[in-house]
Amino acid sequence: MTPGLRRSTPVRLTAVLIAVFTLSTIVSFAIAYGVVRRSSDAALRTQSVQEFNSYRRMANQSQLIARLLNEAVTIPPKSLILHYRSDKGVLITNVPGLPPLSNGDIVLPKDIPLPGETLADSYLVISGRAGTGDLTLARNREHIARLWEIFSIVALVSLIPTLLVGSVVGIAMARGASTRVERIRATLTDLTQGRLTARVEGTDGADDLSQIGEAVNRMALAQEASLASLRQVSTDIAHDLKTPIQRVSVLLDRLREDRLTAPQQALVDRARDETGQIVRTFQSLLQIAQLEGGQAREGFAEVDLGAIVGGIVDVYEPAAEEAGHLLQWMAPSDPCRVRGERNLLGQVAANLIENALRHTPPGTNVTVAVQSDGGTVLSVTDTGPGIPAGERGNVLQRLYRLERSRTSDGSGLGLSLVAAICELHGATLTLSNAGPGLAVRIAFPPV
Repeated sequence: MTPGLRRSTPVRLTAVLIAVFTLSTIVSFAIAYGVVRRSSDAALRTQSVQEFNSYRRMANQSQLIARLLNEAVTIPPKSLILHYRSDKGVLITNVPGLPPLSNGDIVLPKDIPLPGETLADSYLVISGRAGTGDLTLARNREHIARLWEIFSIVALVSLIPTLLVGSVVGIAMARGASTRVERIRATLTDLTQGRLTARVEGTDGADDLSQIGEAVNRMALAQEASLASLRQVSTDIAHDLKTPIQRVSVLLDRLREDRLTAPQQALVDRARDETGQIVRTFQSLLQIAQLEGGQAREGFAEVDLGAIVGGIVDVYEPAAEEAGHLLQWMAPSDPCRVRGERNLLGQVAANLIENALRHTPPGTNVTVAVQSDGGTVLSVTDTGPGIPAGERGNVLQRLYRLERSRTSDGSGLGLSLVAAICELHGATLTLSNAGPGLAVRIAFPPV
């Protein structure tokens, strides 16, 4: 049994039910044993009293003596201990040297002066006057003493198979329930990570887990439809506004060719820069929409990620040096092959490097590395202020910007575009603390 299965609720419930059943069975057998033992002791006492009274009712002393003499010779001590002493000092017994025994006592072999193999496990004592003497009878109660052994064997014979069958059936049912719970958990994890096409399989039953799975599927379907609608709206807006804004940019270019004063020229240049930023933002939105539609998969091929990233680092090294940053490239010793679209992979590296250079102060180290670790891993690490843990999921959303980044250039789409390209390539994007700084890690699946 795996550790995960042992910690699952179905297995714990099975274990609790088996423990409760075992305890209730043991208690039931203990109560039954007590009842049977008391009944057997009462029956033996009644039988012993009746036997004793048969001696007492003999009116003729000589007949009593004759009977006692005969039984003292013929009855073995293991079955019945007989001891009679008349008022005249006559002693008749089948156990010489027997010490005084009280009426109603339970006597063990250690209290009787005979070898243990000739005696029973215990005796019930009945004593009193009979004729003209004192009579003591100790009846074998070995069958009562062995009741515990008999009940223990019966309990084990009935309990062990039941526990084995119950454990096997319970673990099998718990394994099935645990598998279904794991499917629901995995689906919820996929949905949390943005894979809205994930669904819980096997929800055609009428039990509670099937109903929960069906509810998760309905939620995922509604969430997927809502997000698809939102994406379509943003794509439509970007597409519809791109052309008018480009026309504005052309008009500003024409205006720039006219004779303008220096302040007017500066104002036109500023308007052209802002218009260009808007055009780039809409272009990024349209590109993200195309990536989410999976259109770029047709151009996938096996490429060397190390060579692609190395070329991007060479492009950004002058800009990094000019901005006062140290851009370090940890080149892999061997080719790191991934399956993907070359231009998009280069754009991922460019966006991450540009993001690190733009949002960190001068003097910050930025390290770019590609290495093989089961699959191929691209990492970009800086020693800047980093991103708070609670914001790392938000920065992957469209147009989201941290408060401290609102005064800097950018549209808030750089990491969103990276996330979209990673999802298209089946890669896992992780943002973590570099202590100090931000560590971005992209793990690509093996080729």
